[in-house]
Amino acid sequence: MKKWPVSLILTCLLVLQLAGCSPATKPGSPESEEGPASARIPVTMLYTLDLSHFEALVEETYPDIDLQVERNARATIDGESERRLRTGHGSDIITTSMPTGDVRDYALDLSAQSFASTYQAGISQSLLIGGKTLFLPLPGQYSGYIYNVTLANQAGVTEPPANTGELLSMLDAAAAQGLGMGSDGVMFAIESNDMTNVSSYFVGAQVPDFLGLSEGVVWRERLTKREDTFSNGMDSLDLSIAMAERGYLDPARIYITRGNATPVRDRMLNGTLLLSYSTVQFLDTLNAESDQYEFAMVPFLSEGDNHPWTIVAPAAFLGLNAALAEPGKEEVFDAALRVLALLSTPEGQTAFIRDLGASQSYLAAEVPVPSDIPAGIADCVSDGYVYNIQFPAKLLYYYGRNMISVLNGELSLEEALANVDRYFLEGDEEVEYDQTLIGVVAGDMIYENYNVRREETGIGNLVADAIRELTGADMAFANGGAIRGSLYEGNVFGSDLDVVCPYDNTLVVLEAKGSVIREMLANGLTLIVQESGIPGGRFLNVSGLCYSYRAPEGDSPAQLLDITLPDGSPFDETRTYTIAVTSYMCGADGYLDNNGDGFTMLNVYSDTAPLAEDVKLVQETGKTFGDALQLYFQAHNSEAIQAQPEGRIKVVSGGD
Repeated sequence: MKKWPVSLILTCLLVLQLAGCSPATKPGSPESEEGPASARIPVTMLYTLDLSHFEALVEETYPDIDLQVERNARATIDGESERRLRTGHGSDIITTSMPTGDVRDYALDLSAQSFASTYQAGISQSLLIGGKTLFLPLPGQYSGYIYNVTLANQAGVTEPPANTGELLSMLDAAAAQGLGMGSDGVMFAIESNDMTNVSSYFVGAQVPDFLGLSEGVVWRERLTKREDTFSNGMDSLDLSIAMAERGYLDPARIYITRGNATPVRDRMLNGTLLLSYSTVQFLDTLNAESDQYEFAMVPFLSEGDNHPWTIVAPAAFLGLNAALAEPGKEEVFDAALRVLALLSTPEGQTAFIRDLGASQSYLAAEVPVPSDIPAGIADCVSDGYVYNIQFPAKLLYYYGRNMISVLNGELSLEEALANVDRYFLEGDEEVEYDQTLIGVVAGDMIYENYNVRREETGIGNLVADAIRELTGADMAFANGGAIRGSLYEGNVFGSDLDVVCPYDNTLVVLEAKGSVIREMLANGLTLIVQESGIPGGRFLNVSGLCYSYRAPEGDSPAQLLDITLPDGSPFDETRTYTIAVTSYMCGADGYLDNNGDGFTMLNVYSDTAPLAEDVKLVQETGKTFGDALQLYFQAHNSEAIQAQPEGRIKVVSGGD
């Protein structure tokens, strides 16, 4: 099913060692001489936040440069950056949170620039891709546990927890009084359910008692040389398992889709979530927005008496668009280089820290950082207990996914670690596909309450359109039971498409008479209402025609009404059309025990029912719904994909 092999990049790390630098070119040097204000050079970039302090510094230092920062949603920054780069309209300065993604193919080599060498060796080595420096890290955030002090005090816990046992006891005490939990019983969640953050949490929780100790350092060095395995090191999920067993953590909602994740900010502010994992910036946000509660932060804690640790990660990575090396762009190229040179100074880092609310610079040179870092985190920083997760991005991602499977009871810890070892040592094309950025969607396409089994939806239209485009058929039909997930505004990964269309039934193209198509549509309406309350999966989402039906009411079943072509012209029941459907609907699995969803009028395979009349098999594509979606995103990678109801299926109430 998965046809996009992407080589495993093991050179770029998401969370990296502290670093520093001095500017390659001092402001005011010949390289940065200003031009007339009327001829300022525009340098463009995307970012998720307002960068007013850094913009002001750039334009004060280099009056000939006009830094133009376009705000873009956090959820779409990678997909939007890559989409524009593919079409030749990318920003001069590339922004990405995934330097191991395909965006690297559009980035210039910065290795020869003096500012690239001003970063500490650890981070420089970590960011090498194919031996080249393509990206520079922005300042980052310290992370740890944030808890509701007010509710903890009400539960009788007056001191910050000093180890994992005390952290769990705090949750138990609050739970006993019904404090800090919602109706679902959940008391702990991860603030950003991006898989990078989820994975970082699982790794960070093991730092105080393993990764941060001498044996963990030795293990990590051996792992780098492929002389050791995850199964021999990262073998503890004790705290997470304990929270899941008590119901304080819902592993099914840690990472499914953005729309299904726990709304951490809202629940922390309304007192229905006692504990979360996030950054110092998020802690500041909570305390600034709440008049009712006080929040505090503690670092990752030991199960015993080991010193606690915090972790830190870059807010994003910046590089230069390779298109700047083209003839005629020398002036913008030079200006963009000067912007990155300024970023690589204490002054540039300070401005970014102010814009980002960050708490840590990656320069070796001293950079002022906020003085209001929480006490427990500040102790870790001053004592040198700051851990930089040194695992490649995709490996970290896959590790996190497997740990979620353990908490969900789908895998044992031993099985999950064996999966990670296989991927680490051998690679895996399917895993690579799952972690590949497929594209970006412009708005939510929601699957909920079985809506694709009774009405037109954006996600149903997208799947049907993808099938029709893949097959070239006049019309395409997607049975609602084969659509199982949503796509949310922002980046779309291979694993997201697997959630939407998880089944392996393949697509076929038929020639079918219009009267057969009418019979097929009518069959799709027969199980909209069932005693279980769950609509049957045979309802048809469509592309290439429109239809209306009367909704079932009382003992009256649903009734197919009109069928038209998309332009409003009549549908001809005597004409033959090409249609794309699944082999499942055509009897590939037979029609016994409700297989084939009753579409016997399409039977071209099964000997358990009469072969269809006025139907001819034209093509067996061998492609699935998921393949169709993947190819659709690939074909439309110059745009943000959008789909919404547009009148293809109209539902008429019983009284109309």
